[in-house]
Amino acid sequence: MSEKIGEQSLLKYEKLYNWGRTLITSGVIQNEDKFPSENILQKKFGYSRQTVRTALNQLEAEGLIKRVKGSGTYVSYEGNLRNGERPRIGLILSYFSDYLFPRVYDGIDSVMKEAGYDIDVAVTKNRLNDEALYLEGLLNGNVAGFIIEGTRSFFPNPNIRLYEEIRKRNIPTLFIHNHYSNQRFDSVEMSDARAAYKLTEILIQNGHRRIAGIFKYDDMQGIERYKGFVECLSDYGVKFDDDWIRWYSTKDMEEKLSKKGLLRMYRRTKDCTAMIVYNDEVAGYYMEFLEERGLHVPEDVSLVSFDDEELQQDARVKVLSVVHPKYNLGRITGKNLLRMMDDPDWQNKNYSYRFPVSINDGNSVKDIR
Repeated sequence: MSEKIGEQSLLKYEKLYNWGRTLITSGVIQNEDKFPSENILQKKFGYSRQTVRTALNQLEAEGLIKRVKGSGTYVSYEGNLRNGERPRIGLILSYFSDYLFPRVYDGIDSVMKEAGYDIDVAVTKNRLNDEALYLEGLLNGNVAGFIIEGTRSFFPNPNIRLYEEIRKRNIPTLFIHNHYSNQRFDSVEMSDARAAYKLTEILIQNGHRRIAGIFKYDDMQGIERYKGFVECLSDYGVKFDDDWIRWYSTKDMEEKLSKKGLLRMYRRTKDCTAMIVYNDEVAGYYMEFLEERGLHVPEDVSLVSFDDEELQQDARVKVLSVVHPKYNLGRITGKNLLRMMDDPDWQNKNYSYRFPVSINDGNSVKDIR
């Protein structure tokens, strides 16, 4: 038993270490920028203090961060001098703090390095003004191509002029995870609606009829997952109830997923036997909330999610979750962009890709038939 726990702790440490290392070496967090504290990392990843400290110690030993007593932890990595003659692509992401980021980035980077390209990374933090700023900067830098994760992607994008300029200059551009309804660009994405349908179907087939949900409304992924959820309920004739659905956005995430916010959700859904949530990070928050109330997954409520990250500390429960392709998503995106860059007529071709749905072997669903 102790060996198994040790392996799990090592895996968590490796995930956190790789996350931090990728943020630093990619230039997302730059030299002298403040690095997240132990407490922030504990809360975000749901890891123990010792696991977080071990990862930070490794980053410090490699000279990537430094701890300043009474002030905090800072990046201490200046990076390598770029070969000015190497062609570059622009990578614009909506988040850097996402636990998926390192593996998606590594997949893209592995393909681009093989082809002799550098990557300029920019992070919008889901702010459209920042997206405009970075698009302008990268356009002025004459990048050879773009990989873009949409910012507030559910809403029509206002940076129309800049995307028209990309098309006018014939710069190959590929979206990841989502796309804009008012822009015509190909994308590499999960099959989010289909995945949500499959998760909901599993709950229904296990006897659940009162199913609640937590969804994110400012990103297309959240809307697609909601779409698959309600379509499955309708197909199986299962009741939908507005009071059983909780919505949040980037701006109000901390408030909506706080203990007070989750308590409001729980009071409306306490008669529900199951819940589908936006991703494993949210699943971790909700499981922690339930545990504090003496409730358990799946004994008291079944839970399904997306990303297959197992962020929660409870080794007893593995959340039934849709597998995010992570590294492979990055690889396919990079390869498709290279094909586009070799194709003068890329604007009239289809370079999109949708991953088939894959679900892990989680044990967070109780059969109540």
